[in-house]
Amino acid sequence: MSKSARREKVVAMAEAVSMVKDGMLISIGGNHSHEAPNAFSRELVKRGVKDLTVVPSNAAGYQIDILIGGGCVSTLYNSYCGLDYLGAAPNFRRFAESGKLRVIEFDEMGLLRGLKASAAGLAFYPMPDGFLGSDNWKANPDFYKVIPDPFTGKKVVVVPPIRPELYITHVPKCDVYGNAIEPGVLDDILHQAANHVILTTDEIVPIEYTQAHHTEVTIFGKFVDAIVKVPYGAHPGQCSGQYTHDDQHMREYQAAAEDEASFNGYLDRYVRGRTNDQYLEAVSIGRLVNLKYY
Repeated sequence: MSKSARREKVVAMAEAVSMVKDGMLISIGGNHSHEAPNAFSRELVKRGVKDLTVVPSNAAGYQIDILIGGGCVSTLYNSYCGLDYLGAAPNFRRFAESGKLRVIEFDEMGLLRGLKASAAGLAFYPMPDGFLGSDNWKANPDFYKVIPDPFTGKKVVVVPPIRPELYITHVPKCDVYGNAIEPGVLDDILHQAANHVILTTDEIVPIEYTQAHHTEVTIFGKFVDAIVKVPYGAHPGQCSGQYTHDDQHMREYQAAAEDEASFNGYLDRYVRGRTNDQYLEAVSIGRLVNLKYY
């Protein structure tokens, strides 16, 4: 395909966010606080999207917790939701314990293999030998099924494909066509498991850059529908090669999310009525600069 035949996919944040509709089954990327599309999550809260079913990576954090606290999520596919070394994700805990959030329990491998089945176009994906001896599959009998292995007759646990309508993640670098360079922890699977893909990125690089670094490209442009350039788009998490996580802001968020009133104060200060640039100003440009890798 010639360069002229390619479609550039860079759009404004408002256009990308408008792709998310109430009631959708969506996937949000990021592993713990790494490469999470946190600016996009804040935009969803600001827009007031409702009744989402969210499929995160196997280790969700701020990017999911703020959506829960913002009233955007009705159902969460969950194997872990927390704030890394700081402890549990407060909104997740409050909403799950109160019954406001429906939690569908998975183990990490079951969740990822369901997504891998979707990416591979398979009807189901088997779990490894020995999984039948655990209790994990019993927590979600609608998802985990036990069938005979057609070759040996042994019982094996299998999971069906999980196919989100839309997948959103953050990457350090991509070109205008959606070829992205990121650590490849999970996003190299997740972007192929969904029907549509949105990338937020700190840096848009020339196509010549991704061609020269093609072995580092883990998300392929042919899967990507839209790209949004968002400086510090993963803040308060970290973005590989760009900046580390903001411990001070994470602790501020954790304390604010312990109850509804203080969390609303957080949203008023950082999210509601604010652009991403205004969010960054409220955080402190000086502190953001100190988070940068040089």
